[in-house]
Amino acid sequence: MPKIPTYTSTGATTDKGIGVTTNIQISPTSSAAAALIPALDQLTTYGIKKRDVSEKIEANKKVFEMKGELDKFMNSEKENMNEDNAVSNFQTKYKEFVDNQLSLVTNNRVKERIKQGLDIEYGQYIYNIKKNSFAALEANAVEDINNNITSLTSKYASTDDAQLKSVYKTDAENKIKQFAIDFELPQNVLEKKLQALDKKFILADMNQFAGSPDGAEAIKLSDNAYGGEKTLNNLEFGSGVFNAYTSAISEITIKGDPNSDYDQALELIDELRSFERDNGYKVNTGSLAVKIDDLEQKILTEKITHDKNMKTLSVDKELNKFTKSLEGDITKAVSGSIFDPFKSIENEIAATKAVDEFNQKIKIYVALNPDATLSEKKAYATNQAIVISSKYEDMNIGKISEFDTSSESDIVTKYNTVVSDIQLYKDGKLPPFRIKEYEDLATANGYRGDVVAFWNDYLPILASKINQGE
Repeated sequence: MPKIPTYTSTGATTDKGIGVTTNIQISPTSSAAAALIPALDQLTTYGIKKRDVSEKIEANKKVFEMKGELDKFMNSEKENMNEDNAVSNFQTKYKEFVDNQLSLVTNNRVKERIKQGLDIEYGQYIYNIKKNSFAALEANAVEDINNNITSLTSKYASTDDAQLKSVYKTDAENKIKQFAIDFELPQNVLEKKLQALDKKFILADMNQFAGSPDGAEAIKLSDNAYGGEKTLNNLEFGSGVFNAYTSAISEITIKGDPNSDYDQALELIDELRSFERDNGYKVNTGSLAVKIDDLEQKILTEKITHDKNMKTLSVDKELNKFTKSLEGDITKAVSGSIFDPFKSIENEIAATKAVDEFNQKIKIYVALNPDATLSEKKAYATNQAIVISSKYEDMNIGKISEFDTSSESDIVTKYNTVVSDIQLYKDGKLPPFRIKEYEDLATANGYRGDVVAFWNDYLPILASKINQGE
């Protein structure tokens, strides 16, 4: 078997790689390439900063955008006076909205920045919600106490029972004191509110007593009971008394109302003018004196108009009663009685027109003669009733017969008038109002406004009456 040759190595074992070994040494900081290292470090640092700024802006924009919706959540609880409920409602909406918005952000660093920004805003939101809730609670409490005080002062003002007044007053004071306890009001604030309440009560007494028998004395007693000047200074007292008397006077001075009493109103003005507070203050002072004089002048002026209206109303009432009687006479004269053999629907229509014309003439006369006396108005009405009755009786051709009670001279006059009017009509000179009267006569007697056809039948009937009298 051949023998495998073996060799003995003369080299030492080494971990150095194969290569060329030199004695040349290069400093890592002294070459041109080494000079680029700081620049590269700066670029790296700048890149990181640029990324951070970009992500910060992106996060801030998102937070700002989300705050718009979160503000709505906060404001929706603004009127909620239940603080726990308001906070709970906001937190539920907040969590749901924020979780949804963060799920849309893919960059974790941006997402973390958003969370940090919202954490800062969250505490402010909770603070504002609690603050708003307290404000809502306070506002509701103020509204409630005001409603209660208004109700109690109204009850106080509407009763003359001293015991009830005391009950209402005490109840109102207790409610204000409890309100002060609930909201920890300072003592000076409570005292001001109680003083304001006393003002309401004294002013209510003024409005109730002014104008009543011994009202001035009752006001003074109430003023003293509520502390006098400690509650109302002189100017406030004077204004309250003036307003109370003005209100009482206005209630009894309604122009045109038969129940108005202007004489009593003037007496109340005199009482107001002489009103003196127990401390010596006189209401008829300064600007109030001018207002009292103006009030008196106003009432005196209104009294003249009122008295005139009352007189006119009385005259109108009497005249209306008188004209109603004349309307019946006109109706009877034109349409006839129910036993009249010539009574017809046309007659009744004519009677209605006659009454309408009569009322229109009276209305015009009264409007044009406002200073006419009742007797003058009655005389005019009587005359018009006769004239209109006569005119509309002429319309009823059927009644011009042997039953006609007109005298022969009246018929002749009617005949001549109609003949003259016909000629004027042919010449185009008949006044329009006369034409209208004849048209009404023609219509009432079935001629449908045809005056010529009416005349053709009317004149022969008049002529026959004249011939019968010969």
